Amino acid sequence: MKQLYLPVYRVPVSYIISYGRRWSVLEHMLLAESTISKRTALELAQAADLPQRLVIEGLINLLRANWIEVRSDNNRVYFAATPAGIRRTKEKVLPERLQKDIRWDSLCMDRVTAHWMRTDELDLVHEKDLPSDAVRLKSLHHTFNQNEPTLRDLFRLNLNESLEPAPPTFRPATEFFAKVGIAFGDIEAGLPSSAPIELVQALKKEAALVPDDPSTTYTAKVQPTQDICLDNIRQDDLIVGGPEQLDMLRDVFTRARSVVVIHSCFLSAQTVKTLLPHIEQAAKRKVKIDLLWGLNIDPELKEPPRKIAETEAVLNTLLPSVRSKVNLSPSSSGSHAKIVVYDDSKTGCWTSIISSCNFLSSDFDWMEVSVRTRSALFTSKTMSRLISRQLPAVGGWSATARRLNSIWSQIKQQVKLKRETGDFTLTMIADRDHYACVTLARDNAKEDIEIACDLYGLSAETSVLVPMETAATSGLRVDLKYSRQSKSMVEEGQIISVSSIEARGMHITNIPDWHAKYLGWDKDNLAVTSFNWMATATAEKAGSGAEIGVLIQGPSIRETLNQKLAKYSKRTGDVD
Repeated sequence: MKQLYLPVYRVPVSYIISYGRRWSVLEHMLLAESTISKRTALELAQAADLPQRLVIEGLINLLRANWIEVRSDNNRVYFAATPAGIRRTKEKVLPERLQKDIRWDSLCMDRVTAHWMRTDELDLVHEKDLPSDAVRLKSLHHTFNQNEPTLRDLFRLNLNESLEPAPPTFRPATEFFAKVGIAFGDIEAGLPSSAPIELVQALKKEAALVPDDPSTTYTAKVQPTQDICLDNIRQDDLIVGGPEQLDMLRDVFTRARSVVVIHSCFLSAQTVKTLLPHIEQAAKRKVKIDLLWGLNIDPELKEPPRKIAETEAVLNTLLPSVRSKVNLSPSSSGSHAKIVVYDDSKTGCWTSIISSCNFLSSDFDWMEVSVRTRSALFTSKTMSRLISRQLPAVGGWSATARRLNSIWSQIKQQVKLKRETGDFTLTMIADRDHYACVTLARDNAKEDIEIACDLYGLSAETSVLVPMETAATSGLRVDLKYSRQSKSMVEEGQIISVSSIEARGMHITNIPDWHAKYLGWDKDNLAVTSFNWMATATAEKAGSGAEIGVLIQGPSIRETLNQKLAKYSKRTGDVD
C-alpha cells in the first residue's frame, strides 16, 4: 500500500438554522373545530374520543401560537379561534413554528482541488507529526470560496431543520494533512465516498509516481455510505432526441406537485412562448415555477443579445393570479448548465434532469440527450449549485436565491427520510471534474470510449485528443462526434484535420444538428452533461457550477443509450 498526505485547510464554520415542530393532525382538527363551535376541553375530548390530557396539550400549543383564545359564557369556559387562527384553518398544512439557532461544525478544504469535506471523514495529521519520508501533494490553493456550493450539503441538519439564507461564518483556517491509503491503483482508505473525480484522479496520478511498499498497512475509520447517490435508471429516463425534450418538459409541468425549477444557458422569448400553455396549466394548480438563465448572448452565433424584457413580456400575458406563480430570474447565473428540478406528484420523489438541451431557448430540432434521476441526494447537490450561482459576491441574498434555498430545504428533508437505493451509482461532475472524467475513461475502459458534443474547438487537443490517443494506443476504439467548429477556431483559420486524427488511432464523425454532450465507455459507464468536451475550457475557479453533468455507472447504461441512439438515427436518417 502507498500512503499519501493531502494538504488541507481545517476551518471551523458556523451557520444559522431554523427549527421547529410540525403541527399534528389533531391540532389542525382542534383549530378547525374552534372556528365553528363553542366547546370546552372536556367536550372536545369526548367528541374526538381521546384522553382529555392529549387534547389539552394540543390546545396549549394553539394558545401559544395565538390561534385560539379562552372565552367564558354563562359560567362556562370554552375555546374559540382568533382571527389569525381562522385564516390558518383555510390552509391545507399549518406552517411550522420556527426558531433560529447558530450551529458550529468543522470542515476541511483540500488544497489540490478546493473540495470541501467534513473533518471527521478524514485522518488528519499535523505537519510536525508527518513521517520523515511522507509523500505530500503540492498545494495549489491558498484561499477558499465562502459561497462554494458543496458546503451546504455538508452542514448537519436534523429533521424539521432548515438552513437559513445567510452566508456561513468562517474562523481562521489551520493547515493539516489528510492521510490517504492507495493500493493497486484504488483509494482504499482516508477519503470519503463523496470525493470528486478530480481529487481522486489527482491522488492516483501522484500515487503512480510512488514505489509500492508491501509492508505498509493502513486502516482508516469506516466511511459513511449515505453520501453515495443511488437510483434505478430506466430506459425512459434517458431522453434522446430534440422533440423528445419538449415532450419531457410538458410531462414535467403536468406531473409537478408544487415546484418546477428550470435552468437554461440561454433564454428565448419564442421558446418560452411555446412552453407558456404548459407553464400556465401548472401555475393554475399553484405550482411555483422558477426560470433561471446563464447568458443573454451565444458567443457562437452572430445575433444581438437577447433581452430579458422580451421574455418578461411573454410571461406578463398570463393572468396576474397565474403570473405571480412564475418567477423569471432578473440576473444571469453565468452558468452553461441545463437542469430541471421538480417534485413528482406521481412518484412522490424530488427529481432532477441533467441535459445538453437549452430548455428555455431551444427550437427542439437538434439531437439532445438528457437523463432523469429520482435520487434525492443528487437533486440536493444539483440545487446547491443552482443556489450558489444566484448569490452575490457581497450583500444579502436575492429573492430567487431565497426561494431556491427553501426548495433545497424540502429536498434535504427527503434525503433524511428516504434511503438511497438502486443499481446505478450517480456522481456529480462539475467544471474541472469533466477533464478528470476523460482520464477516468482512458484509465478504466476495457473496450471502447465515445465522446460526443456540439462544438469542436481549440481546447480539443489537450482536453480530449491527447488522453484519447493514449487510449487508442492501448488498443481501445475511440469514437469522437461533433457538429460544428467553434467560432474562435474558425477566426484563427484552423480546420479539423480528420486524417491527422485518424492517423493517431481515433475515429471522428461530423454530424449536423448534433447538440448532445456525453461520454461513455464500455457498457456500464455514461456521463451526460452540459459540457462541450472538445471545445470548452473551464475557469480556474473551483466549484463554480458553470458546467454540470452526471456520471452514471450501472448495468448496461451505455448500451441502453446506444440502443436509443440507433433508433433515433434510423428514424431520422442521421449518421450513426
